[in-house]
Amino acid sequence: MKNIIYLFLLILTVCFSANGQEIVSGYVYLKNPNNWEHKVQLSKVQLDDSNNSYTYTPITAATISEEGYFTFDQKWFDNKDQLYKIHIDPIQTKSNIKETITNSKLFIVSKNDSIYFKKGVSLFDSYTTNNKADLEWQELKKFESKFDTLHDEFDTEKYLLRTKGYVKDSLQILLVKLLSIKKLDDKQLLEKDIKKNTAYYTGLLKELKSSEIDPALFLYLENKLSLVYKEKTDEKYSISMLLNGVAGFIILILVFFIIRKRRNRQNNILTPLSKQEKTIKALIISGKSNKEIANELFISISTVKTHISNIYSKLNISSRKELLIKK
Repeated sequence: MKNIIYLFLLILTVCFSANGQEIVSGYVYLKNPNNWEHKVQLSKVQLDDSNNSYTYTPITAATISEEGYFTFDQKWFDNKDQLYKIHIDPIQTKSNIKETITNSKLFIVSKNDSIYFKKGVSLFDSYTTNNKADLEWQELKKFESKFDTLHDEFDTEKYLLRTKGYVKDSLQILLVKLLSIKKLDDKQLLEKDIKKNTAYYTGLLKELKSSEIDPALFLYLENKLSLVYKEKTDEKYSISMLLNGVAGFIILILVFFIIRKRRNRQNNILTPLSKQEKTIKALIISGKSNKEIANELFISISTVKTHISNIYSKLNISSRKELLIKK
């Protein structure tokens, strides 16, 4: 009897141990089994910084049982949170050309967690997980889905404002924050938001660099920031060059007028008043009007005005008041 009990306990131990090794497991729903490969492919997911797209590095494949069950054990996964993809390849036959089904699933997991795909009516149905990062990512996807249905009513500024608030207040895990930034870049809004909130993204990059996250995952963000920094530096340089050019132009104008004024003064010194101009100057000082000067000298008023203009120019003044002061 004792031997039977020991054997039973041993079997339970082995079973629990084996189950403990299963990190990703569950069921695949194959409506048309002949249209699909009977293997689930596992790949590690990274972000390609050259075009900000996902790249997939194949790891292994698991055979699908007759019931549609598959499993991947612990040895294929990292100790830290990592983005993975499972997918199943179609068999290219005439019978399934029109069949359009999502044949892959992305998720976050580490070798300390587990994910279980439930039986359903789609190839990869819903799953349960105990990975905190993946659970947070699922909440992020629910939030983003509210905007994905807006289409023509999509408000860029409102989206950026609400997304930034959600990321700041609701997301705690850096890997999930990176995935939210990826979504921004998919909508071609990341550079715009980086220019507007450079300090935030600089701080986030610093936090990412000090974390255990694979640098390859946030290299694209670092490159985006470098590009924005360069654009801002070039913009400041262009503005500086423009201001220097304007300042140089103003200085040239001032120098021109100073030189011209000095030359006028020199010309005035070299060109004394004529006898008639001296007479008209004396009459102006005595208080005579233009008409009175014209009558006294038997000349026209326009001639008087011409002489007065010459007097002003030679004496570098512009009015009778200055003439009276300068006498």
